[in-house]
Amino acid sequence: IFLMSAQLNPAVAASAERGLLRFITAGSVDDGKSTLIGRLLFDSKGIFADQLDAMSRAKHKRTVGDTIDLSLLTDGLEAEREQGITIDVAYRYFATPKRKFIIADTPGHEQYTRNMVTGASTADAVIILIDVSKVKLGDDGSVELLIQTKRHSTIAHLLQIEHVIVAVNKMDLVNYDQTVYDRIVAAYSEFAKTLGLKDIRPIPLSALTGDNVVESAGNMPWYQGPTLIELLESLSVYDESHDEPFRFPVQPVSYTHLRAHET
Repeated sequence: IFLMSAQLNPAVAASAERGLLRFITAGSVDDGKSTLIGRLLFDSKGIFADQLDAMSRAKHKRTVGDTIDLSLLTDGLEAEREQGITIDVAYRYFATPKRKFIIADTPGHEQYTRNMVTGASTADAVIILIDVSKVKLGDDGSVELLIQTKRHSTIAHLLQIEHVIVAVNKMDLVNYDQTVYDRIVAAYSEFAKTLGLKDIRPIPLSALTGDNVVESAGNMPWYQGPTLIELLESLSVYDESHDEPFRFPVQPVSYTHLRAHET
C-alpha cells in the first residue's frame, strides 16, 4: 500500500527517501510525554476528525472547557485515562513531506520501567522530557534532575540509542525564562557526559501550548534553533545491511501491574 501511495503522492515518496525514524518519549511521571505526542500529531495534521471528536467527548480529561486533552490520543486504556498516567506502550504512525515516523509513548512511572525498555529497544532516537517545574534549582547554582530522567537516559545509553533530544517542557510555567532553561541543559549535559551519551540536542518547548513543537515559539525569541519536528526530520537513521544476520525480536508481556491497578 505504501509503495502505491508513493507512486501517486510525491510527498510520500520524498518521506520514503529520508527513511523511517522510530523514536520514543521518555522521562518522569507527568512530564508531558503523552501531551507532546498529541500536540505533535495535532499540529502536523496527523489526527483524523473522528479521533478529535472522540477526545472532545472523553469522560476522563484534564483540560478545562472545550479544550481538547491531547494526551488522550495515546492513553487508550481505561485505567490510564482514569489515573492520568501512561501504563502500556502506545505506538502512533504519521508522516511529513520529509519523513515517516513511528512514535512509542512509554510510561514514566518507575513501576512500568520495563515497558519503557520495550519501546526503547527498537528506537533510533529518544526524546527525554524534563518538566521545568519539577527540577530543583538551588540558590547556589545547583540543579537536581529527577531520578526517572536519569534512569531513562541510562537505559537509552545501554540500548545504544543514537540520538537524544532533551525537551525542556512546560516553559510556560516559568515565563519562558532562558536562565532556567540554560541551567537545566547544563546540568543534563554534565550527567550525559558521565554516561557517554554523545548526540545531545536540547530544545525548549511547551507541549500544552505548542511552542517549538511544530511551529516556532514567539514566546522564546532567544531560541534560534529548529523546532522539534524539524529536529526529528533531520536525524540520521542507521541503514541496516542485508548481509547482516537475521534477527527476530520476541517480546514478553506482563499484565500483573495493570491488573493490580484495575482491581
